[in-house]
Amino acid sequence: MFKRVLFVAISAVAIVGWAFANGQQQKAAGASTKVNGTFYEVYQSCPSNPFWIAVNNGAKAAAAQLHVKLKIEDPLKCTGEVPQENSLLTTIINSHPAGIAVSVVSKTAFAQNIQRARKMHIPIVAYNSLPINTNLKKEPVEAYVGQNNYKAGQALATKTYSLFNLQSGDTVIAADSCVHNETCFNRYKGIKSVLQPKGINVVLLNLSYDISKSTGIAKAYFETHGRPAAVYAFGSSTVQEIVEAAKDLHYTKAQLPIGGFDDDAVANKYMVDGWYRITVDQQPFLQGYDALVDLYSAVVYKQHPINMSTGPVFVQNTPFDRSLGWLKDNIVKNTGI
Repeated sequence: MFKRVLFVAISAVAIVGWAFANGQQQKAAGASTKVNGTFYEVYQSCPSNPFWIAVNNGAKAAAAQLHVKLKIEDPLKCTGEVPQENSLLTTIINSHPAGIAVSVVSKTAFAQNIQRARKMHIPIVAYNSLPINTNLKKEPVEAYVGQNNYKAGQALATKTYSLFNLQSGDTVIAADSCVHNETCFNRYKGIKSVLQPKGINVVLLNLSYDISKSTGIAKAYFETHGRPAAVYAFGSSTVQEIVEAAKDLHYTKAQLPIGGFDDDAVANKYMVDGWYRITVDQQPFLQGYDALVDLYSAVVYKQHPINMSTGPVFVQNTPFDRSLGWLKDNIVKNTGI
């Protein structure tokens, strides 16, 4: 786990270091590393989502180090509707930006705009989200910066099968607050692919970013169907919704093992107090950071953007993880680790 984080961190630093060294060489040769135009990172979520605060912090850090203009856009404001993002992409492409990183939430959602950007020779990469089996001829993003959510789901299920002492005949809940994002559904499919053959029933429970409403949905489900053997929460807001429902029903931490995805300020709070047992950290800071470095290298050095994997990495409230500072609130708030 530590080696994985260290490798990704070193890789990102090495890329920037290479960019700097190469820039010095080009300057000496009379070439300019100045970028004309603005880079954009476009995502779907809520502006206050702590996960995306960490992603955006990474993008801002890269922009400061590379001395480029950056605009971060979230057109949806928690609504999860694709047309607004497509409309914004159209406007951005029409402005002839330096490059675009976009969270691709559907296999077909942005095909026309992505194709148009490529025809205009605007570098465009996917970050954070790219559904599995995306047809890159129809949605020809040049690279993906993030984690494979299907494989992350498989890895989480494999780890928690023994950690949660799951048995054949058990029912577990996959609680999904990001229902408009196909990559979140891939997490469910990954979990199910591991646990279902072991005789464990995996039930998908659709929630939302509305904490109060989703807490009520989860509570009603538990009251009707009984307490599950475990819950997999697809994001930190989902963790909060599940924990609040559990507290209302007087469940104890030992009675309801919770694992899931993402490590940010909210998730860290529940991990520190013992409710959240294990999380997939897809290293959001690096997603924002590496996506911009990828685009910068394409513009300045004419390098083809490359895929960069940022996860999964697993975080637990263990002495080892605490010794690394992975549960320190001030660190997690800024970077998501």
